[in-house]
Amino acid sequence: MQKSFESETADIGNTPHDIVSEFGNDRVGIGIKTWLSSAPSFQKVMQLKSYKDEIAPYIDKDKQLDLAYKISNIKNDKLDADYKRLGLNEKNNIYHYVTRDEGVLKLYETSYPKVDLDNLKPEKYTKSSFTFNDGVKQYKYTFGDSQIWMYFSPNLDDTKLLETIPVNMLKDPFVFMDEAFGTNTETSVSFTTGEESKRDYLYLPLYSYRDKTVHASSGLNAFNALPKNKGSEKPRPAGEAYIPIPFEVWKKEPHWVDPNIDMSDYASYKSGGNSSYAINLHMPDGQVFEAIFAQQGFKSLQTNPQSILGMWILNALGINNPQREIYNEPAQEIVTMDLLEKMGFDSVKLWHEDPNNLKEVWIDFAQYGSFERFMNNETQTEGE
Repeated sequence: MQKSFESETADIGNTPHDIVSEFGNDRVGIGIKTWLSSAPSFQKVMQLKSYKDEIAPYIDKDKQLDLAYKISNIKNDKLDADYKRLGLNEKNNIYHYVTRDEGVLKLYETSYPKVDLDNLKPEKYTKSSFTFNDGVKQYKYTFGDSQIWMYFSPNLDDTKLLETIPVNMLKDPFVFMDEAFGTNTETSVSFTTGEESKRDYLYLPLYSYRDKTVHASSGLNAFNALPKNKGSEKPRPAGEAYIPIPFEVWKKEPHWVDPNIDMSDYASYKSGGNSSYAINLHMPDGQVFEAIFAQQGFKSLQTNPQSILGMWILNALGINNPQREIYNEPAQEIVTMDLLEKMGFDSVKLWHEDPNNLKEVWIDFAQYGSFERFMNNETQTEGE
């Protein structure tokens, strides 16, 4: 599907959009689904297990409108995070889905909007689920697994049948599998999944690896520190932040940045007259910024100004005003481990698209726990 749309993978684990395509100047986020039968049905579209405790107080037959609002608000926040991360316009995104009936595949597209909070109408409340609509889409929330479902139907005004493709059913799929994957080299078939060649992912934590917390006034919360100059009453710039890099990363991957540079030996590098290493950082929203591995021991990844990278991360985390309003009073919102866990990502991943052009580095968020798995040499899960 990704190749059909000439798209970029966007899913990093329980995020709203699977791929992103560019059509002219528009970036379109696309959710991809497939299921049996083209008959109208509810299908899972979002998991909210990490928000279960927040939602629990509203699970009451007498609080149906409040419950619909709470669920919808969380859903919209997660969509907003993806819009900011991927550079999407909230009006353009779609679900592309495929249904399978006997002897035929049907390809559909339907709108993928935010929930209209001003037009919520509760519908049916049972012991296991709750349905509601906003005048555009119909939703269901299932209590047991904390999942949001959306109603898909070929009869909806915002749904279009793109193509009907006849398919022949195999009489005996086991014979095909045996022939495709058997020992006969002339008939065997090779299938690959994901990238054709594995990317050289380097993972960085969005928290302190040493004490497993997000420090209140450094790293992602550098904007929440006291003014830079002693005696100043000017708050730090909005969104000032950097990604902390523990020394263990460079000990594990000393030559990831450049085969000729040992990033674990900062003293030798600095003796050559440089104090930072510059790269071009390719963001998921398509923008490219100059960035540096900086500070003593290359212990930070940052842009100049720091707010470029900082605002991308902080806005995606739902922190829209990352700054102290008064220089000597803490900011109203800062990044915490609880917030990272709810959002589903506590790390970023870096990689090179072209192994011969190492100055060009791509970045995106990574699933919660990715950095710890990286450091423990564990296999990353799909989408990371």
